[in-house]
Amino acid sequence: MRFVWFWTFWHWSTESFRSAALLRSPLQGVASHWDEWYRHETSESERQAIDAVGANVFEQRRFICWLARHWAREARWRDEQLPGRFVLAQLSRVAPFDKWTAFEKYRTTYAAHGVAAIVLNEESDGEAADVRPVEALALPLDDDAAAGTVVADGFQIDSGDLNTARRAALSLLNGKGLLIFLSLWTLIGERPYPRYLRLLLAAGWIGVVALMVRLLVGPDPGDQLVTLETLLFALWSVLVVTSLATAGALAINAWLMGREMRKRMETLQIRLRMNGGLSVHGGSAGLAFCLNDLLAAYRSHPHVANRSWLWERFFRRLRRASDAWAATGIISAEGKVDHVVLEPKIRACLRNSAVTDVLTPWQREARQSLIDAAAATTRPVRRTAPTGEMVFGFASAQRRVRSHRCRHAAQSIIAIGDFASKSQLATNIFALAVTVVMALALPDIRNVLRPPAPPRAMSPGSPSPYYLWVSLDTERPEAFKAALESGFWSNRRANVIAYGGADGSSRAEMRLSRHRRETTIDEEDGIVWIERRRTFLGREFQPGERVGSYPLSYLTGLRHE
Repeated sequence: MRFVWFWTFWHWSTESFRSAALLRSPLQGVASHWDEWYRHETSESERQAIDAVGANVFEQRRFICWLARHWAREARWRDEQLPGRFVLAQLSRVAPFDKWTAFEKYRTTYAAHGVAAIVLNEESDGEAADVRPVEALALPLDDDAAAGTVVADGFQIDSGDLNTARRAALSLLNGKGLLIFLSLWTLIGERPYPRYLRLLLAAGWIGVVALMVRLLVGPDPGDQLVTLETLLFALWSVLVVTSLATAGALAINAWLMGREMRKRMETLQIRLRMNGGLSVHGGSAGLAFCLNDLLAAYRSHPHVANRSWLWERFFRRLRRASDAWAATGIISAEGKVDHVVLEPKIRACLRNSAVTDVLTPWQREARQSLIDAAAATTRPVRRTAPTGEMVFGFASAQRRVRSHRCRHAAQSIIAIGDFASKSQLATNIFALAVTVVMALALPDIRNVLRPPAPPRAMSPGSPSPYYLWVSLDTERPEAFKAALESGFWSNRRANVIAYGGADGSSRAEMRLSRHRRETTIDEEDGIVWIERRRTFLGREFQPGERVGSYPLSYLTGLRHE
C-alpha cells in the first residue's frame, strides 16, 4: 500500500487521543501529533520511506495528491470527511514537510479561496492591496476544543464580529434570511425551464390574453361561449399551476436542504484565513465573512447542497466568483447590511485588476454610474515583472467593475448566483396582471361553466301596482335575469339583483307600462321567463337558456300573501 506510513501515523494519533494520551483531537492537532510521532514513534523503515518521498519533487506531489484525493475521503473523524487542504497546511510547518518544495504554497494558503474582504490599512485612501483574499475551511467541531466556532487565522478580529457573521449565515441557510431570498427569487429569479418550455409558457400567457380580448371585444360567441370560456379557464389554470408548482417545489427543496446544511454547519468550526497579520477593527468585513462561512460549510458537505437547484447554482457560482468578487458591509445577525465608509473601498477595487464585481451596502456611492465615472480616472495596478524580464502588453477596452448594492445578505445570494432575470420579472408582472383580471372574471366564468340550479319564484312581491317584482330563491342572483312577454304590458328584461333591508330579496324589478299596441285588454296577460345571464367582465352576451316561467297573474298575486 502506497504511503502506508501515513496511515500508521493516523491510527496512532486517533488511538492515542481516545486513550487520553493526547489532549487535542487528531484533526485539530494534526501538526503537533505528527511532530510527536515523527520524532519518537517512527521505525527505521518508516523514516526511510518518508525520506525517499521527500528526496523527489515528483514523489512529493504524488503524496499531496494521494492525501487530498484518497486519504482525506477514506480517513474520517467524528463521521466527517477530513479537509485535506487544512491537513496539508498544518503539516507544511513541521519536519520534514517544512523542507519539501511541493509544500511551499501550503505554508501561506489553504488553497480554498473565497470572496475577498475590503479592509483598509490605516490612513489608506484605497489601494489595490486593501482588497484582501479570504480563505475558508470547515472542520468538525470538538466538544473540548479551546477555539470557538469561528477561528481567525493570520489576522486579529473581535470574536463577536465573526460570530455575528456566522449567525447571519445560519439565517441564510434556514431562517428569516432564507425566506427573504426565496421571496426575492420568486419575484425576479430565473427558473430552470428548458428553452422550449419557456417559449411554450410565453405562448400560453399570450393565448390567455387573446381569448380575453376575443370575449371582450369580439362578436357575440353564441353557443361557442362555453367552449371559449372552458379553454380560457383550462389554459390559465395550467399556467398558474405550472408556475406555482415549479416555484413551490424549488423553494421547499431549498428550505429542506438549507435546514440540513444548517444542522451540519452548527457542528462545524469555520476557519477564515487572511494573510498579513492585520488587526481588523469594526465589522465592515462582515458581509464577506458571512459568504465565506457559507462557502466553507458547503465545501464540507457539497452533496447536500447539490440536491437543491437553487443552492447548487449559488454555490457553484460562488466557487467560480471567489477570485473576482469582493464584499464590504457591516452585517447583523438577521442578515441586514449596514453602511460603511465606501469611497476608498470602491477606489481599492478599481485599482485591483483582479476584481470584477463588488458587493456593497445600499449606498449612493455604490451606484453604477458613479463607479463608472471613477473608473475613467483610476488606473488599475498590475503585477510587474522583475528587472530584465520581458513584459507583454495588451491593448484592451476600459475595465468595468460591477456594483451590487444590498440591503440584506439575501440580495448577495441573488447577485452571486446570477438569479435576477429581467425577462422573468417581466413575465411575472404580466402573469400577475392577467391573473388579477382572471380573478375578476371568475364569477362570470363560473356562472357559465357551472351554472346554479333553476330558482323558484317566491315572495315578496311588489307593494306597488306599477312595479313588478320577480323574487327568486337563489344564492347567485347575478346568474339570472327575468324577461316579461305580454300583450298588454311593454316587454322588458331586468337583471336579478340582491337587495337588503326589510324587503330584502334577490329579485328583478320592472316598471309596468302599457303596450302602445295592445293585443288584449287583460291586465294579467303575460309570462315572465327566467333566463340564464351570460357576462364576461361587464360585457353582456345574449341570454342563455330559459330555466323557468311564471304567469304574470301569479307573480302579481304574491304581494298580497
